[in-house]
Amino acid sequence: MIPSLSFIKEAFSRFNISIFNSELPTPKFALTKARTFRGKLVYSWKSRLGRRVYSDFEIRLSISFDLRQEEWEDVVIHEMIHYYITYKRLKDTSSHGPLFRKMMHAINTTHGRNISISTRSTDEQREPDRQVRAHYLCLGRLSDGRLGVAPVAKTRLHELWERMPTIPGVEAVKWVGAIDPWFNRFPRVMTPKLYLSSDEEALPHLKGGVILEKSGNVIRPAGRRFAPEELLP
Repeated sequence: MIPSLSFIKEAFSRFNISIFNSELPTPKFALTKARTFRGKLVYSWKSRLGRRVYSDFEIRLSISFDLRQEEWEDVVIHEMIHYYITYKRLKDTSSHGPLFRKMMHAINTTHGRNISISTRSTDEQREPDRQVRAHYLCLGRLSDGRLGVAPVAKTRLHELWERMPTIPGVEAVKWVGAIDPWFNRFPRVMTPKLYLSSDEEALPHLKGGVILEKSGNVIRPAGRRFAPEELLP
């Protein structure tokens, strides 16, 4: 998805309540066509009686990138951490110093996020990964009808086979083998986790996929070809 102003406002409001205890005043929001970063916090400051006074906080997202909703949410939270530290006048050794990292890791652990240190773009991030890889996919149908996708690390396949259906809100799962490079965009999971997608997004990339079956300690493809629609839970 390409971010919009309404998306930034909604995400900020939601995470300000659930993560930052409604302690952050609503800043300005802006969209940019920047190719060097996905998100950025900007602000003004003046020196008053030897003390910095901050104002005009603004969170910017770049419309030059097409990311999944969860990734954009992580970008917004990343910038909100910067905002919190600056607004609260907390001390850190650098932009992504120990305090930033401590808050980032706490949010990732407590809220199941995947925030990273940098939201800057690299050449690798600008170009889609088109390498053909084998993916062991868990496709989950959520109670609200949405589709969840998770390429599972091969070393965790047997463990997560049992645990993925227990994720709160998941009503049904199917295990699928696929090689379409579109699935490279999703990080391989080591713990129970699904990335939000949609039937419309995923269906074209399930062509040629197969249902995976588990018998004892053996996981293998089912012995026939499947239409993409049959692979959805």
